Amino acid sequence: MLERHREGVPPAERPTDADRDRLVALLRTQCADGLLTLDEFSDRVSLVLKARSTKELDAIATELGVPGPAVPDRSPKCTMVLGIMCGGVRRGRWRPGDKVKAVAFWGGVHLDFRAAEWSGPVVNVKAVAIMGGIDIVVPEGVRVEVEGTPIMGGVDRRVNDVPILPGTPVIKVKAVAFWGGVVVRSRPSRRKEARDASSDLGLEQMADAVAADPPALEEQTAPDGTVTVLFSDIEDFTVLTEKLGDLKAQELLRAHNELVRAQIAACGGREVKSQGDSFMVAFAGARRGVRCAIGIQRAIAEWSEKHPDQAIRVRIGLHTGEVIREENDLFGRSVILAARIADEADGDTVLVSSLLKELVESSGEFDFGPPRTVELKGLQGVHVLHPVLWH
Repeated sequence: MLERHREGVPPAERPTDADRDRLVALLRTQCADGLLTLDEFSDRVSLVLKARSTKELDAIATELGVPGPAVPDRSPKCTMVLGIMCGGVRRGRWRPGDKVKAVAFWGGVHLDFRAAEWSGPVVNVKAVAIMGGIDIVVPEGVRVEVEGTPIMGGVDRRVNDVPILPGTPVIKVKAVAFWGGVVVRSRPSRRKEARDASSDLGLEQMADAVAADPPALEEQTAPDGTVTVLFSDIEDFTVLTEKLGDLKAQELLRAHNELVRAQIAACGGREVKSQGDSFMVAFAGARRGVRCAIGIQRAIAEWSEKHPDQAIRVRIGLHTGEVIREENDLFGRSVILAARIADEADGDTVLVSSLLKELVESSGEFDFGPPRTVELKGLQGVHVLHPVLWH
């Protein structure tokens, strides 16, 4: 039973358990339909449980919106991950199905369920480590059951003792370790870590903390190998520098960078690189990228309203496609296309490719303006771009 007493909130305005359960059920439906990952589900449930008044709960419900149409269940009945004299990895956004089999033989397997899309109440994991190792990462707040048979090996459960969130699936792990090891451990989502940091640190310190431990670049790759790439820069920053002078322009640039990095952290993106007033960011999902772009524009607009003598306008372009990843950088035609789209954007504008628009428009979360047909420098043919209406 949730604690009902909330200091300063009249009894008539306190949410009931039924109010919370209704929103949790909505979130559970969205998660089961593949619209939310386990990380996103747990983050939103935490907001519901922390709401102190019915007004706060109504605001959360409005932000969450209504569940979209159910998507076809593309989950395999059984996912096999092998590490035979090599490494097998499943992380980022993936659909494990009802059963997962992991086998490590003179090799290693890494399974990260934090961003997985679950399709049922139970995920059964069978882990067999023979002279190898299997590392299983689960999100905090999910019920985990571990059964182990170590034979000259080890089975280790390192799940943090935190309250189980209602509606989460049960992850059942049956492990066999023969001269090998199986470790099951829990970790909070990166978005939760960023929010916790922001509650204790200033905006600049929070951005520094996220930059020090950003999401791994490979985690921003979707199961089919695609990445959503965002480019942004300040319109006419050279002119602003001439107007303000070097010192004030540098202060303005720091403020801009803090705002952008805060939105990147909130949306689970990965800052690939930045130079001057420009950013290149990678996302595992197209909707996360568009949310980040909208968040940046709104944060910049709010800041500019408070500082009219130093108002700035940012242009943003996004595209989703396959990329070439080398160490901590991304290359390829999709990256070039995203950069060229950003070049076509005006200040206060978010432009996306037709492919990205098709990926996100079925959710009903975003609105788009009239399309533009343009030629992009260095790329053949004409391209149709769509402005995102973020105001």
